[in-house]
Amino acid sequence: MANREFNPEYEFAGKLIPQLVEESARRDPERPALMVHCGGGKVDRISYAQLWDKVVRLSSFIQKAGINPGEHIALLGTNSPEWAITYLAIQSAGCVVVPLDSAQRPQELRHILRHSDSVAIFLAKKFEDVLTEDGEDAFPEMSKFFLENIDTLIKTETKPLPVRFPESDDATAVIIYTSETTGLPKGVVLSHKNIVSDIEGMVHRFPFTARDNFLSVLPVHHAFEATAGFLTPLAMGCGIGYARALRAKEILEDIGEYDATIMLGVPLLFEKFHRGILKGVEQKGRMAKTVFSSLMGFTKLIDSALKIRSGAKIFKKFRQKAGFGNMWLMISGGAAINPETVKFFNHFGIVFCQGYGLTETAPVLTVNPPDRNKPESVGPPIGGAEIKIDSPNSEGVGEILARGPMVFKGYYKNPEATEKAFTPDGWFRTGDLGKLDEDGYLYIVGRAKNLIVTAGGKNVYPEEIEEKLNDSPYILESLVIGVKKKGAEEPFAIIVPDFDAIDRKFGVGWDEEKISEIIKAEVEKVNSQIAPYKRIKGFKIQAEEFPKTSTRKIKRYLYTGKEVEL
Repeated sequence: MANREFNPEYEFAGKLIPQLVEESARRDPERPALMVHCGGGKVDRISYAQLWDKVVRLSSFIQKAGINPGEHIALLGTNSPEWAITYLAIQSAGCVVVPLDSAQRPQELRHILRHSDSVAIFLAKKFEDVLTEDGEDAFPEMSKFFLENIDTLIKTETKPLPVRFPESDDATAVIIYTSETTGLPKGVVLSHKNIVSDIEGMVHRFPFTARDNFLSVLPVHHAFEATAGFLTPLAMGCGIGYARALRAKEILEDIGEYDATIMLGVPLLFEKFHRGILKGVEQKGRMAKTVFSSLMGFTKLIDSALKIRSGAKIFKKFRQKAGFGNMWLMISGGAAINPETVKFFNHFGIVFCQGYGLTETAPVLTVNPPDRNKPESVGPPIGGAEIKIDSPNSEGVGEILARGPMVFKGYYKNPEATEKAFTPDGWFRTGDLGKLDEDGYLYIVGRAKNLIVTAGGKNVYPEEIEEKLNDSPYILESLVIGVKKKGAEEPFAIIVPDFDAIDRKFGVGWDEEKISEIIKAEVEKVNSQIAPYKRIKGFKIQAEEFPKTSTRKIKRYLYTGKEVEL
């Protein structure tokens, strides 16, 4: 699938975020822009003309409320048309959006509201308690509006003021507070230019068309979903359907309901889909499993020999029965994904690419092209982005540095952190370790702060070992940490077993001793595949899944290794 020539109709240079949506409304006003379940099996569809009309009217309301250009307005809610309309209206009023993570604790959100200098907030009613402390209003001077009431506010604007766009694309568009593992969250200041340049890079990399429908699954306050799953489709005139939940059953139903063709997600979600498909085939009996395996082997052979994606036709009926309908593209971000999952979906007939980025880079820096996909890599840089490796070791591994128009302006009210984030010559320090191959494709090795240094001075990257552990059918997830021993560190694994898989294989009569034997065998299998200095020196079993962020990343900082003895 070759990258298309860039259509000048979608020229983005110098544009502001809401201007891109305005242009989509002008091109195809009746095209459904936002779709959401409204109960009783019905779907509410908001056209581009309706969307832009609502944005203009809410922008007028914000202006008449006395909020000045450049002031900050917080936004707290779940994925919904109301959230999308409010985000665009705030920017159309010349103001800055401060999107909040509803999974954070109320005291954390109150700190962000104060630190961000937000003068107003739009929020869902169920999060109203965030604004109170000890039973009293914690923000008496702040204007407060409920997302459930914005249609009423919009209807009051019978003679709306014109939109009040910022004068330059260098104006701040959003301040996104990162989920820090230690210390206080930092406000990442992103301009319209940062985000629009990232949208343009995505559009050049993938052949999106206005006929595509995106399924919105990830929290939209997060930079990945906001840029790639919200603003990019609206800039291209695509439709967005909001998933009802993160559960696989509902997602598959939503894919059919919205005729979704594209979905962004995180590794845990896609790996669950992968396991679910294989489990479904297995449950249909030996014959079905044999047929599926034979077709998969045939597809791999053809794809390898002819450099095509034969699975698009061969597995069409399988995909439809599995609930994937007309889905043709999946993009994974947020963390490393098992390359076997990438290979599986590509042979299954769905283009599956993984990418890499950070909130500070708006966020996409690299992503695999559909026609030149390397499953183990996060791909080459998108247009405008530059990547280099700082002080690479003998294996070519070093800290990943980035530069380009998508790189952020700095941390809000934190000049010290901003200075530390850049090299003297202006490259952004990602804090991630990686290497580049001869084709310029980036490979992520791990986070610098997760690195384990052994007594022999060898570097061990926990993520590499976790990937191998998680390949086991009996391990649901794992975390490898460095445990101190005589002043150095040694790899230690905390493992969550897949009890369902163990039940199916060994029956339900197992006890703790049997579980330990099964997991020990899997650990030994991994140890036999890696260098001696990387080998896991001990492990413990944890019954409950690891605590995760709203984007399904394990909260590694909760596991320091101090409570473990080798």
